[in-house]
Parts: sequence; structure tokens; C-alpha cells
Amino acid sequence: MKYRQGDVFSIPVADGMPAAGRVVLKMRGGNILVAVYPERSETVDSVDLERLSVSRPVFTVETMDLFIKNGNWPVLGKWAPAVESPIPVYKTQFEPGGPFYEQHIDGTIGGQLTDEEAVHLKRQKSFSPALVEKALRALQGLEPWLPVFDEMRSGEAV
Repeated sequence: MKYRQGDVFSIPVADGMPAAGRVVLKMRGGNILVAVYPERSETVDSVDLERLSVSRPVFTVETMDLFIKNGNWPVLGKWAPAVESPIPVYKTQFEPGGPFYEQHIDGTIGGQLTDEEAVHLKRQKSFSPALVEKALRALQGLEPWLPVFDEMRSGEAV
């Protein structure tokens, strides 16, 4: 299955009621940055893209594109009009206990961060598509909430 940046796709949650995701950024190596929305729809065809356009994603995560390519997350089409999403900025260190530096999603390193700036940024991580599905089920109260899901939440770094 081919997909493009800006495409909206369906993520199965439970009982055939999908949630929606959007490809924010295609990255090298098969990873993608996705925005995941908490609303569930009765069917893939009933995902309300207009409503999503004013919604805030609950998760903004880097993941593999495997579930889109194999059809587990079917592409519903292009989101129109195009919606701009901020690209997260992360933090990184070069040595334990050393200062933090800004890290962009493509891996390039920016300037040194103040302690105040660093406390608000996350470290860059990639999460499996299966974990994204599990986080959505937990958000809907269908599974226990795991601490790793907090790292996936959209927030100041988004």
C-alpha cells in the first residue's frame, strides 16, 4: 500500500471501531511521524475528517510504516485542506551528566539547551505500531495504562 505525507489512515481499536491517524512526516528508513486522534468511529468510512481537523492529537509518535504498507492501517485518503502539524524537537546528550542539546527529528543537532528548556523536551524514540494500537486501547479504557504511553502523548514537544 502506498501512502503520502498528509494521508489519513484508520487504526483498529476494538470491535471494528477504528481511530484515525495522519502521516505528519515520512522519514528515511521506513519510519513515519504520525498524529493519532482518540475519537473512535463506527466504521472506517465514518471517520469524520472535518471534526478531526479541529481536534488535537492525543499521541504524536514516530513509528514504522509497516502497518500502513501491509494494510492493517488502511489509508482513507488525503486530508483536505492540508493541516500543518508542528514537528517535535527533542533533546539529546553526548555524555552522561553532560548538557542537553536540541535534536531535530532528522537527527541533526542544534544548540545547547538551558536546563529550563531541556525539562520540557523528550528524547527521540520510535514506538512499534502494535504499541500505538495498545496505547489507543488503553486510552479507551480497554486495556491497562502503561507508563510508556505517557512518553507517546502529544505535549509541549509537539
